[in-house]
Amino acid sequence: VSVRAALRRLPQAGERALIVGSGMVGLGLVAALRALAPGCHIAAMARYPHQASMAAQLGADEVIGREDPYAAVARLTGGHLYKGTFGNRTVVGGFDVVYDCVGSGRTVTDSLRWARAGGTVVLVGANLEPLRRVDLTPVWYQEVDLVGLYAHGSEDWEGQRVSTYDLTARLLLEGCLNPAGLVTQRFPLEAWRIAVRTAADKRSGAIKVLLDYR
Repeated sequence: VSVRAALRRLPQAGERALIVGSGMVGLGLVAALRALAPGCHIAAMARYPHQASMAAQLGADEVIGREDPYAAVARLTGGHLYKGTFGNRTVVGGFDVVYDCVGSGRTVTDSLRWARAGGTVVLVGANLEPLRRVDLTPVWYQEVDLVGLYAHGSEDWEGQRVSTYDLTARLLLEGCLNPAGLVTQRFPLEAWRIAVRTAADKRSGAIKVLLDYR
């Protein structure tokens, strides 16, 4: 999923990319962008310290943690933060491409405001709840493109149509992607209840939890 998300709108050299959410998919996207678009500038938003540390380890140039996200976007892009009368905010400037790896109504609305005019928001995260209160004003007013994806598929890479599943396998074999640090805990199959609780509690430091059935 992370590799395909990167290819849905691959940043060019010198462009700025923002990853919203540093769970497994978001962190995988940091690694994928660093492998596929080494000349771009990557910023990642992380809620927990272990996610921030891993994002930096995988190649993020900037990690946004406790800082106000709108202020951080303006600071990192040289944009201007504007505040509305009723508490609404937007950034004029922003990132060339924003990858929303959360997929809530709030993050979609924010991501559209963190992209520059004519930029792109890639909706990566999936939310089981219907998206509510999504303000799409930047789509028409700032001509921001909103694109999505679901699972792996086929994308253009180096002049060819490739399976992103096959491309990911190739990148792993060539050493361009190293997911070892993303697996934080392993449990035997009989301890599946503990594994599920650990995966659900981000304070445990969990990123990817595996069940070992051997």
